[in-house]
Amino acid sequence: MNVHVEDGKVINPEGIEINASLQCNMRCKSCAHLSPLFRRENADPAETHDILTVLAGNYRASYAKIMGGEPLLHPDIVGLIEAVRASGVSDTVLVATNGTLLDRAREEFWRIVDSLEISVYPSRPLTSEQIDRYQGMARDHDVSLLINHYGHFRQIYSETGTDSRSLVQDVFDTCKLAHYWRSHTVFDGWLYRCPQSLFMPQKLENGGWDPHEDGLEIADDPGFLDRLHQFLTRAKPLRACGNCLGSVGTLHQHTELPRDAWRPQQKLEELIDVEFLELCKSDIAADDGCVDSSSFVSREAG
Repeated sequence: MNVHVEDGKVINPEGIEINASLQCNMRCKSCAHLSPLFRRENADPAETHDILTVLAGNYRASYAKIMGGEPLLHPDIVGLIEAVRASGVSDTVLVATNGTLLDRAREEFWRIVDSLEISVYPSRPLTSEQIDRYQGMARDHDVSLLINHYGHFRQIYSETGTDSRSLVQDVFDTCKLAHYWRSHTVFDGWLYRCPQSLFMPQKLENGGWDPHEDGLEIADDPGFLDRLHQFLTRAKPLRACGNCLGSVGTLHQHTELPRDAWRPQQKLEELIDVEFLELCKSDIAADDGCVDSSSFVSREAG
């Protein structure tokens, strides 16, 4: 199902994303949120509630996804979950985490969250005992739990970018974040089609641009619904697409890099997986090869 207007609201069949913390306790190469380049900055629950409440007047998502960076670095993650739920932008609140800090989560966290996604990486694996414990907590608290074990990432952007309009259009057209996962991102009163269009222009080494160029300011006026629908369905690439690899960067084994070695300096053309790009032109849902295995506990399992 595509983004569409129904009963006076734009409906996103996937999730809207809220970044609890821009910083992460990991330094994953090709992090789509460029978290290794950010210092700690946490979302304010009251401000998040207020802007999502305004957006909820014209927009509804299947779920609200609280992520990062690493969301469990937020000092009041429970308060943020409560704020997102109270906004009415979705009935379901999901938290996406690398799981390395989940041992410190309070009982209240498990009581209030609806769904939890844990991404497990080779550099920071969870023990079988930890996984068993989290699955048990999920069953006890009626929480849906998805655990993905990642072995690979795809290159996410190029510092130098490209001037090829046709390549930029191809990257945009095959971008899972924009068109399949629909990773709509809210930050500081603005809405973005994907996290890269928000974070990348802020952190390009040789100077970026104002990310508002690729965003839509969230407003409460009669014309906002039309602006919102047009923004989320437009076929023109974003400015960020000139440096972004979307979903079709070359596949590499997961690794963590120090901050000073994190930036990809190759030209965008050198980082494109041409074969996967062609596959995604015909099937945007094609497996990107990043997840090695998954396990799921449904809310009904307990």
